[in-house]
Amino acid sequence: MNTHSTELADYLDSLKNRSRSRIDEVLEQISRSRYVCVFGMGAISKPIIRSIRANTGINIDFVCDNDPAKWGKIFHGDLRCLSPQELSRYGQEVAILITTQHYQEIRSQLAGLGLPNTFVVTEYRLLNRDFFRDPANLSSMKSMLGKAIDLFEDSTSKDVFLCLVKNWFDFDITGIGYKGIVSPDQYFPAGIIDLGDQEAFVDVGAFNGDTVFEFIRRSRERFHSIHAFELDGKNFEEMRLALACLDAQVRQRITIHNTGLLDRATEISFETGGPGSTCVIAIGQSEGRGQTVRLVDALPTEPVTFIKMDIEGAEPLALRGAEAIIRCQKPKLAICVYHKPEHLWEIPLYIKSLVPEYRLFLRHHTPMEYETVCYAI
Repeated sequence: MNTHSTELADYLDSLKNRSRSRIDEVLEQISRSRYVCVFGMGAISKPIIRSIRANTGINIDFVCDNDPAKWGKIFHGDLRCLSPQELSRYGQEVAILITTQHYQEIRSQLAGLGLPNTFVVTEYRLLNRDFFRDPANLSSMKSMLGKAIDLFEDSTSKDVFLCLVKNWFDFDITGIGYKGIVSPDQYFPAGIIDLGDQEAFVDVGAFNGDTVFEFIRRSRERFHSIHAFELDGKNFEEMRLALACLDAQVRQRITIHNTGLLDRATEISFETGGPGSTCVIAIGQSEGRGQTVRLVDALPTEPVTFIKMDIEGAEPLALRGAEAIIRCQKPKLAICVYHKPEHLWEIPLYIKSLVPEYRLFLRHHTPMEYETVCYAI
C-alpha cells in the first residue's frame, strides 16, 4: 500500500470514532444564532439556498452582497439583500453562510466589520449528509476509495483525491479547503490533454457552447468535427445563436443536438441546474421535458477522439451509452466526478474496466466543491 493509500485508510478509520459529523456541528452552531444571513448572490447561491431549505430546519432571514446594485432588492422569493454595513449591526447575533468561492476573503472582510460567526455550507455536503452519516457507507467507501486512488497516474491526482475525501467530512472555512488543489485549464490541462489537428470532439452537457468555443480556440480551428449535446432548450438556443456567428468553414464542422445522453433512448424531465448542464430527474417533478439517446446511437459511424461530460450526475449512465465507442476508439475523456460522492470511485473504476490501458488523472478546477474532472488518455 503506497503513502496516499495508507493516509486515506487511516483517515477513514479515524471517522469511525466520531460521535457526529463536522457538518452537523456547523448546522447546530448556525441554528443557535438569532439571525441567519447568506452572503453572496452569485450563481452558486441559488443551489446552496435551495439545499439549506430542503435539507435543514434552518430559516434564512436575509441575504447580503458587496454589490450596491443588489442592496434593498428581494432574492430567492422573499429575502431582502442588505449592505455589509447594514449587516454589521447584527454583530454576534447573526450566523453568516458565505456562498461565494472567495470565502476566505469574505470571512476576513466580515471579521473586520465585527461579524465573527461565518460558515461555508456547500450544496453537495448538504445533499449527501445522510450518505456520509451511514456507517455501512463508510465501510464500503474505504474499500472502493482505496481501489480508486491507486488507479491514478501521478501524485497530484492522489493529493486531489485525498483532499476531496477529507473535505467531505472536515471542510472548514479556516482549515481544509480547495484552494490548494485548484488547477487551471478545465478540460484542457497542460500535460494531460494534448490536442491534435484532427480531433473529433464530443461535448456532453454543452450549456451555451462555452467549452466548444474554448476547444475551437485551443485547436486553432484545426479539427475534424464537433458534436455538442445540450438537453435544456434555453441553453441550446443560446449556443445555437453564438455558434451562428462563427466563420462558415468552422461552423460546417459543428453539429449541435438538443438531446441528452443516457444509456437508453427515452423521454425525461429535467430542471435547470444553474449555469451548467441540466439535471436529470424523474418525470413529473420538473420544469421541462426532453429526449435522451445513447451516444453510440447518435454517432454510430462518426470518429470520436475526445469526449467531455458534465451532466449533473448522469455521467455513469451516459458513459454506459458510449461504451462501444470508448472500447473501440479509445478517445480522450474528461468526465466530471463531483456530483455524487460515489462517482469519485465508480467512474474511474468503470473507465479503467472499459480500456485497461487508459492512464487516469484527477484535477479540481474551482475553490469550491464543483468541477472535479477525471481525465483518461
